Amino acid sequence: MKLSAVIGLLLASTTLSTPATAGWFDNLFSAEEAKPQVVQTQSNDLVGSVMSQLGLNKSQAEGGLGSLLSLAKSTLGGNDFSSIASAIPGIDSLLSAAPALDNESGMSGLLAKAGDLGSSLQGGAQVYDAFEKLGISKELAAPMVDIVKGYLDANAGEGTTDMLMKGLSVIL
Repeated sequence: MKLSAVIGLLLASTTLSTPATAGWFDNLFSAEEAKPQVVQTQSNDLVGSVMSQLGLNKSQAEGGLGSLLSLAKSTLGGNDFSSIASAIPGIDSLLSAAPALDNESGMSGLLAKAGDLGSSLQGGAQVYDAFEKLGISKELAAPMVDIVKGYLDANAGEGTTDMLMKGLSVIL
């Protein structure tokens, strides 16, 4: 009986004198919490890169990327754009994040009234109008394109970056 009382007393004093953390047990749970942050879709990696490198919020990054990708899609057409689309998971959500624009106002509205020359430049103007609507400086278009190029170089097949550049040639 005395031995069990001594052991109980030692366990109680040890428990009361240890810090409030559980050491490896806390690390076990914090590692579990970190796993969902590590497992991201590639599209989120692209959005995250734009956010961190250009200082934009998520809706600005998604809308800006969507505007650029929409221009590339309209310039290239479905078949040529398919290599870009297959390289960026969740591209449909990025395309839908591009803000709706009024073709009667802004720079693109003026170019629409300028005839053939204006219509050839209208796609680029729509990107700049979308950036303005999102609160993004138009000077960030080129750095955003560079981020997408780097992403495609790392995650897409050969020639995909060239296809993107062809689709965005109006603004570059």
